[in-house]
Amino acid sequence: MDSQIKDYDIFIFDCDGVLMDVNLLKCEAFGKAVEGYPSETVKDFVNHCKKTFGVSRYVKFKEFFSDFAKEPFQETKYNNLLKKYSCLCRQLYSTANITPGCESLLNQLSSLNKKMYVASGSDEKELIKVFKTRGLDKYFSGIYGSPKTKSECTSIILNNNPTKRTVFIGDALSDLKTATEHGIDFIYMYKFTVQTKDQDEKCRNGAVKVINVLEDIL
Repeated sequence: MDSQIKDYDIFIFDCDGVLMDVNLLKCEAFGKAVEGYPSETVKDFVNHCKKTFGVSRYVKFKEFFSDFAKEPFQETKYNNLLKKYSCLCRQLYSTANITPGCESLLNQLSSLNKKMYVASGSDEKELIKVFKTRGLDKYFSGIYGSPKTKSECTSIILNNNPTKRTVFIGDALSDLKTATEHGIDFIYMYKFTVQTKDQDEKCRNGAVKVINVLEDIL
């Protein structure tokens, strides 16, 4: 592990596409959640989800009604979509591959007494259960997610660790924006990203380090 990485005290990880290889599967799950709508509407929504990866499902399903289905917001239907998507995600997370080098890196950072957190666009309660089931919760001092925004999750972490040198490891523009907003370094992991070429380029330009997978940090 290079000295640049060892210099950080706090490591904030995005989950999807960084710790777990679920990005494409979760985009497909958005499509499955809105099955029954015209195929073009579903396709456009899935493409939108890819371009806005890291943004909460609570936001995306509201956008689905206004921008894609073009129908008035309906609380009951909205909650049903959330339940359907949540069920699909639980199934995905239970079998998803952990990304290459993930556990080795977490082990090594733990041995160096580094504090680790998760700040994700995924549902917080869901993530806590998944991490416990997969035996990953032991590495993290906190696991945060939606309905809080990624920025709000990061604020909580930084407020609990003032003056500590912090880095955010993510795979999406939403991660870079969060890191920039809070004045912390950003490491971009691109192997499993579902971003556009333009978004990928912005992340590369804004990162202090660009990696293919977490294994590259070891």
